[in-house]
Amino acid sequence: MKISDINTKTLPKDFVWGVATSSYQIEGGFESGDRGRCIWDDFCDQPGAISDGTRGGIGIDHIKRFKEDIGIMELMGIDSYRFSFSWPRVQKGGSSDFNLKGLEFYDSLIDSLLEKNITPNATLYHWDLPSELQAAGGWTNPKTTDLFGEYAAFLAKRFGDRIKFWAPINEPWCVTYLGNTIGHHAPGLRDLTATVKVAHQLVRAHALAAQAIKANSDGAKVGPVLNLADQVFTGEITPEIENDLNLVSGMVNNWWLQGMLNGKYPENVLDNFEKLTGIRPNEDEIPDTKYGRDWVGLNYYNAQIFQAGEGLEIFPGTKYLGGAWLGDEKTDIGWPWTPEGIRKTLHIINDFSPNIPIYVTENGACYNTNLDSNGHVYDSKREAYLARYINEVVKAKNEGVNLKGYYSWSLLDNFEWAFGYEMRFGMVHVNYENYARTLKQSGHEYSNLIKRHKNGS
Repeated sequence: MKISDINTKTLPKDFVWGVATSSYQIEGGFESGDRGRCIWDDFCDQPGAISDGTRGGIGIDHIKRFKEDIGIMELMGIDSYRFSFSWPRVQKGGSSDFNLKGLEFYDSLIDSLLEKNITPNATLYHWDLPSELQAAGGWTNPKTTDLFGEYAAFLAKRFGDRIKFWAPINEPWCVTYLGNTIGHHAPGLRDLTATVKVAHQLVRAHALAAQAIKANSDGAKVGPVLNLADQVFTGEITPEIENDLNLVSGMVNNWWLQGMLNGKYPENVLDNFEKLTGIRPNEDEIPDTKYGRDWVGLNYYNAQIFQAGEGLEIFPGTKYLGGAWLGDEKTDIGWPWTPEGIRKTLHIINDFSPNIPIYVTENGACYNTNLDSNGHVYDSKREAYLARYINEVVKAKNEGVNLKGYYSWSLLDNFEWAFGYEMRFGMVHVNYENYARTLKQSGHEYSNLIKRHKNGS
């Protein structure tokens, strides 16, 4: 299937087509200047933490080249750009005075987007916690949550006249489990007690930040951005396996949906947390959730596929190995193609809360295709991946899901966390030696899709 095969005529004219990035991945770390250190700077210092031995550095020089990047978005016809603020760039240490140079950079970025009629969609936290806050316990410490609320209030007051769409935290599941359970992400912990505390504080942080944003910006729309997934078991499902799958779904989906939208936690996850750590997070500590449920963002790449066997458990208490894959294709990062799963997961959100607008805030594929001898990038597998997934997104909308838009990950090749610079998700190729940008085949085709939809053809 090709992107040109997708029928967008059933989508409303105001359906949003976007692209997404994150601050640390394109702006870089403390070496990029005028900012403090964050947990990813520290994580990169650990031998073996980053598979290709690189570090954030200056990212892909976005600080200097943001106008060029916005020009590419304008050329593509992008409606909305999802980006993140870097907490240590605007407030070194997470609790000091705010940094004027950092604030002025985001002023320029936002103003340049609006000049090109591209709507900014801002995330407050995409994983770059100030190092000083981690030294004080990071997200296990309720003080970090309080400071996050103050940070949210300040940014909403400064930028709220120009930004209407806000997400407090990107993918809290990753922050919790990849960062604190298996140590694959910063801060690199393997601590079950920390895991439970972080899971609770991130729900609190979403609610507290949402309240702060609404108090300081008229008309702001705040929602969670969650990497939810459908769970698939490849064998016979016994009652015991069904209970385990429900527990995984509770940790991946229901903890965040119920916690951030309704202020309630799933009982099976609470019971498992208490059994393993002696800690049972208190729902009464969650601030009023009514401020942070104007919309929901879904980040989706593939289903969670389980088979009986030995291996790394998602969380102790589940007995089955993730890592099987379905179908005849997987990306260069090893993730399976499960396009039907994005439609199933959109229905999970819609069934949970039918009236909330939903956006696909991330979806994309890693293919490490480079320039050919003529200076072109023919990433046909990425284009085919996007075609399959976007087609399922359109089907979900046609089936009644309250879907308002789709953002592709990512606009640009960038620092791919623990994989360093060896994995490329961008629709724009970046030469890591001179930072030259080249729009790939997938980017051209995505652009054609957007323009075709706007023209009604």
